[in-house]
Amino acid sequence: MTGRFVTGLAVLYESARIQMVVVRSGPMVVLLGGVQPAVLLVIALPSTGGSQLEATRILISVLATSLWASLVWMAGGIIRRDIVQGTMSRNVVSVWDPWVVLIGKCAGSVLFTSGAMLVTGVAAGLLRGVRPHLVQPGWFLLGVLVTMASAVALGSLLSCVFVLSRHGVHIGNTLLYPVFILGGLLIPDRMLPVALRWVSRLIPLRWAKEYLVSAAAGSQDWRALLVTCGLTLVYLLAGLALFRKVVNRARALGTLEFS
Repeated sequence: MTGRFVTGLAVLYESARIQMVVVRSGPMVVLLGGVQPAVLLVIALPSTGGSQLEATRILISVLATSLWASLVWMAGGIIRRDIVQGTMSRNVVSVWDPWVVLIGKCAGSVLFTSGAMLVTGVAAGLLRGVRPHLVQPGWFLLGVLVTMASAVALGSLLSCVFVLSRHGVHIGNTLLYPVFILGGLLIPDRMLPVALRWVSRLIPLRWAKEYLVSAAAGSQDWRALLVTCGLTLVYLLAGLALFRKVVNRARALGTLEFS
């Protein structure tokens, strides 16, 4: 059992490493990890005045918004790219569960893109005179780890949703900007119409952002952290169910090559 677990971790690691190489060689990482967060920070950060704590909140909000965009455009297309490249069928018939491979690839995409966003965000903040204000770095790091796990769960779910329909790209476009506006990431939900505030409560990145902001201020919002963990588990299980549906449909229709 221990040997199988260690080998499973090795599969996750290799899947993540390969995906990082793929992400690094593509142009989207420059746009999503560099240009987009930099532009949003230039717009959102005040040029003068304002507290460092408020600037930190804006920085966290911008990075959470950019992370959502990277999930839609990069992690969400993993299965579709595997099908085009002919590797999906090999994953399905391999010794290891292809779901493990997908999770590893999502993790690689999230980690590399998030790293690029973090570098861009800190650099842009310093250029604007903003230094991240962290009262509790340890609890903040816990929030970062939970946020990364939540992003992986969301990415795996989106990847399955996009491949279930021929209009996956259009679905991605449909989901992108409504979450920007209604997801409570960059625009606080208190500024939204009361009838639409429920949307943000379904987005784990919104709760993760709230916890990170509270941890940066030294007053941990445990409710936000627990809700983030709960929604992460729900989306992870939903992604697993949809992935099984994708594979079973391909087997039932005799299209294991996903053609």
